Amino acid sequence: DSPVPLYRQIQNILHQQIRSGQLPPGSKAPSEAQLMALYNVSRMTARRALDDLVARGILLRRQGKGTFVADAVMSYDLSTILSFSRTLRARGLTVVTKVLCQESIPGPHWVLQQLELPPNSEVVLVRRLRIVEGKPAAIHTSYMDYRLYAPILLVDLSTASLLEEIERISGTRVSHSRDSVQARLADPEESELLSISPYSPVLCVEGVAYLAGGQPVRYTNAIYRADLFKLVVTNTADQAILLKLTIFNNS
Repeated sequence: DSPVPLYRQIQNILHQQIRSGQLPPGSKAPSEAQLMALYNVSRMTARRALDDLVARGILLRRQGKGTFVADAVMSYDLSTILSFSRTLRARGLTVVTKVLCQESIPGPHWVLQQLELPPNSEVVLVRRLRIVEGKPAAIHTSYMDYRLYAPILLVDLSTASLLEEIERISGTRVSHSRDSVQARLADPEESELLSISPYSPVLCVEGVAYLAGGQPVRYTNAIYRADLFKLVVTNTADQAILLKLTIFNNS
């Protein structure tokens, strides 16, 4: 009698079994036939339940072997344009944000360069610790032009999306970003915040997000635990051609 669709109920059961450890990473998930027999549902319902969990990265299929629980490493697109919490919550993960710093400061010169701001400009600094499934997982440090985004200082960013607040204040969408990624060792402060051993490997993603008109709006430095994340890059054929031309022109 539940209004929740059957396939979604099955997903919720499987997801709870994964989170509780009943279905640990690497273990084989129930097959379509097993779900049909266990819950008295059609093959289409069982398939949809599994397909959605595969699409969200919670399960993975191995050709000729079946469907398995994905390991503890989370896939995440390499882009500072994404809403971290919204993206991971869409996969059924619990995300908690702890605001470490939310203030105005004199802009560091490298930040002013990235945001194309005049010397001695003030910027809004927001630093947040992102906790996924109870584990400290990432540190996000963002800078914005104080003249335009001072209202962000009054927003509770432990629950609100910084990306959505930027778009609300600017009245336009953030359209694209230019990002880079580098592997390095965590410094002592980062190690403590992320609950990892000193000088453990982390992935550092730096990027500038731009409004639709091409105006740089936010500079972000994001630190991810290397034992929890793998970063995914999705390219089109046109982007691959552009990359080859750029390399050729620089050589």
